[in-house]
Amino acid sequence: MPQFTERYRDQIVGILSGFDRLVFRGSLRRLNYGHWDRALGALVARGMEEYLWQNKILCKPYAPHVKQVSERLQQTCLKRYRERNVPVIFLAFVPVDKEKLARRIAAEKKIRSGPVCALSSLAPIPRWSTGGKNIIRRQRRCGVLYHYQIHPEVGWMYARIQTWFACNVQIGQNGREWLARQMTREGLCYHQQGNCLVGIDDYPRAQALLDQQLKTDWAKLCDGLAEPLNPIPETLFEPYSRLTTGPVTRASGRPISCSGMRPSSNA
Repeated sequence: MPQFTERYRDQIVGILSGFDRLVFRGSLRRLNYGHWDRALGALVARGMEEYLWQNKILCKPYAPHVKQVSERLQQTCLKRYRERNVPVIFLAFVPVDKEKLARRIAAEKKIRSGPVCALSSLAPIPRWSTGGKNIIRRQRRCGVLYHYQIHPEVGWMYARIQTWFACNVQIGQNGREWLARQMTREGLCYHQQGNCLVGIDDYPRAQALLDQQLKTDWAKLCDGLAEPLNPIPETLFEPYSRLTTGPVTRASGRPISCSGMRPSSNA
């Protein structure tokens, strides 16, 4: 980068340094922990086994139980969208560019803020399944829900939840979309073409706005974004939700909490 800026310094109007795409991942630590079993050659889900024990569920009826929870999670989650007449689309096995589809829906419906659509699909994701007398982690296809929205603060984004245990969450944001909204609120002039921002009339001020993103309360922001992913009451995980096992020192206020989320290094 220094070589590039040095070579074209006479043509460069300004330089900005900040986030591009951000991906956060979160999980229920009460469920999503375990140990490696050499004999099985797999990760044994101690948290999930504790959940089954507390709910008096044997390994044999594990799959029907989890399927029931998964269906309830999906129905409750999508109910909010249907009540607001937000498109809910079930995708076939044919690969689809979800980002492009969601943006097309936003353009057709002229959505400038709020929910855009919910996309339901199958994806190969690590999930807990039975392995003899244990619950182990395996790579399997399972249901995934994508929620696309135009957030009032960060702009265009998505939030994804794995509907099969351990209900992992992923949130994707774009630092440049976020900056565009910041500059709009500040009254700064700029031109946006796709993921590029040019023609900014005050680069130092734009850089200061980018620096403000570094001071974000990420746990608070991600908790607010994750809550719509799982609106099911705390009773979903009773009685296990009241327990504090493994590294957890207190129960979360919601079944799905992103307080432990960290930016992904391979976004």
